[in-house]
Amino acid sequence: MMSANPMFKWMAIALLAVTGLVFSGAREGYTADPVIKIGVGCPITGTAAFDGQMIRDGAIFAIEAYKGKLKNVELVIEDDKSEPKEGAAIANKFAGDKAIVGVVGHYNSSVTLAAAPILTKANITQISPGSSSPKITGFSKYLFRTQPTDALSAVSIVAWASKLGFKKAAVLYEETDFGHGLANMYEQLWPKDGRQIVLKESYQSGKTVDFSAILTKVKNSGADVALMGCLYNEGALIAKQSRQLGLQLPFFGEDSQISKAFLELGGPAVEGWRSVGAYDPKAKNPLNQEFVKAFTAKFNKEPNSFAAQSYDATALILEGIIQKGADRLKVHDYVFNVKDFPGVSGKTSFVNGDASKQMAHFIVKDGAWASAD
Repeated sequence: MMSANPMFKWMAIALLAVTGLVFSGAREGYTADPVIKIGVGCPITGTAAFDGQMIRDGAIFAIEAYKGKLKNVELVIEDDKSEPKEGAAIANKFAGDKAIVGVVGHYNSSVTLAAAPILTKANITQISPGSSSPKITGFSKYLFRTQPTDALSAVSIVAWASKLGFKKAAVLYEETDFGHGLANMYEQLWPKDGRQIVLKESYQSGKTVDFSAILTKVKNSGADVALMGCLYNEGALIAKQSRQLGLQLPFFGEDSQISKAFLELGGPAVEGWRSVGAYDPKAKNPLNQEFVKAFTAKFNKEPNSFAAQSYDATALILEGIIQKGADRLKVHDYVFNVKDFPGVSGKTSFVNGDASKQMAHFIVKDGAWASAD
């Protein structure tokens, strides 16, 4: 059981009192009996550790915030290292623990897809706060995601870049379900109104560190814009190495780059980088403002999209326990039928497991992420 920090406990109470955050319909004093568990699978170590730790902390925050309404709930947190085989092993562990009634995970689409068949067979609701591959849509009635799909991100990226007048795109992406998902969407959406893709290059996530050969091809291709399918670490490396080659190409990506880690890794080289995302920690939503304030006080860092999506994913499972009962099938019934769930990242309803989200534009300006609208 997570230990309660007195200062955070006060903040959580204040947060709930001010906002009624996501459990206005909860039954007073509901007590889980005996111990109920929620599994969390995410990359706590490895190349995506920053976002994985945000997912972990978002889930911890939700458990703490719900303690006044729901007793005896624990998190079982596992490090998937961004490896599909680890995701499958974790899913088997979760499936075998009868106390686990729902799972938050995973971050990488390939890991989520590796875990999904195992969790589905065990009737465990799985909500990903980070996976965006189109392959996830409708994959299983037990698989959901609070994270926007690649399709939604790509539509927003293409609309933005084309509005700014770019015509010749280089598509750079990692060799994963996530990377292929974005690249395939770019291929479908970009070649219209005189636009063309002049180069499409992939790399091995977590293994490729020297991008000079790829960036030389980009430089020689005549591209006037780069459409990215990358995580924050490789994105920062690509930006730095491109500037070293004298390549001043504008980059467009999605919320995998919207983090402090990206800014620290990329430094001045990521100035002007543009990304789309569904979550803005500065949004003037009272729920979000209180969430950011209390999360930052507890963890000494501002939440990013994945912390917010993880909070909402965990809160959905917790609310399912409260509203329906501490049972795998009952939790699934709640999540499957939920409408306009009021989370910190906005209202959530699911269609084929996907949550519809409103996308916003962000740009690195003066070394910080800022709204581009």
